[in-house]
Amino acid sequence: MDTEVIERLTALSAEEARILGGQTAIRKDDYTPGKEFIVNSKKLLGGRQVDMRLHTRFADFPEHGHDYMEFMYVYAGSVTHVIGGEKVRLSGGDILFLNKHIRHGVLRAEREDIGINFILSDAFLKYVFGNVQHNPVMSEFLSRNFDPDGEGEYLFFRTGNTFPVRNLLDNLIYALAQPQGEDDAILAQLVSLLFSYLARYRETLVNGSKIASPEAEFRRSVAAYVRSRYPQAHLADLAALIGYDPAYLSGKIRRTFGKTFQTLVQEERLAVAERLLRTTDLRVEEIVRSVGYENQTHFHALFRRAYGDTPHRYRLAAKAAGGVPPAP
Repeated sequence: MDTEVIERLTALSAEEARILGGQTAIRKDDYTPGKEFIVNSKKLLGGRQVDMRLHTRFADFPEHGHDYMEFMYVYAGSVTHVIGGEKVRLSGGDILFLNKHIRHGVLRAEREDIGINFILSDAFLKYVFGNVQHNPVMSEFLSRNFDPDGEGEYLFFRTGNTFPVRNLLDNLIYALAQPQGEDDAILAQLVSLLFSYLARYRETLVNGSKIASPEAEFRRSVAAYVRSRYPQAHLADLAALIGYDPAYLSGKIRRTFGKTFQTLVQEERLAVAERLLRTTDLRVEEIVRSVGYENQTHFHALFRRAYGDTPHRYRLAAKAAGGVPPAP
């Protein structure tokens, strides 16, 4: 590795200087504008598709999540992560991939412990995925990373004695430290090749685990309730089931799904009604009542807004097409 690059990698960051100067803990506001500790990719990438940063030393890094996938490469020393209450210790040359759904903390690292965090935007990963979609080790991990309801997952590779992988990471570090034109194409090739090498040397994969994140659990709980209780679904009922204050739950649903609770219920009711219109001979009035509506005029207006036609004409068009939903 180039001497200048090594010096830049190991130099004290401004954050580390503040910690050594008396700052007692990592400042959440340096990483996210939100209330929850979810590290924000825009704050770190600054418009780039992929970047790297030295892991902050001299203090424990508290449990947090990310809105992007990252991986840590330990260039020297060791770094210990805490994932789901378990310690995962990386030594020099090791790699830890963390998908965007997982939460983890990192124990205090010292001056000689050099962990490099690589930050990968969704757009960059989707571009790379085209090159590795048949990769037996990385393709499913990447696919689950894109799943909005995915679980937390990590992959831990002991690659300290695998020269081709370490050499490739040196090249990736150099490319990011000395940016040139056509950066994204070169970086995509390097990351794609890294994924291919990890599949080739799959014996270096010593641990991989899925851990349900609180966010994923919440999404599944709300979605399951709406699917099973849609005819009589009530926010207060759901709040009692999962132990939230109704007002807080209402806001959390809006933040998590980008929709209100009532909109989620309405969409489920209309989807069930649409399926019943296509696949049964139940009268429209019976379908309206079965999905939870008493006011048929209101239902007709909602259905027409969602599917572009009245329930009766929609059914006729679907049956004429052999049960296939008519084109909008």
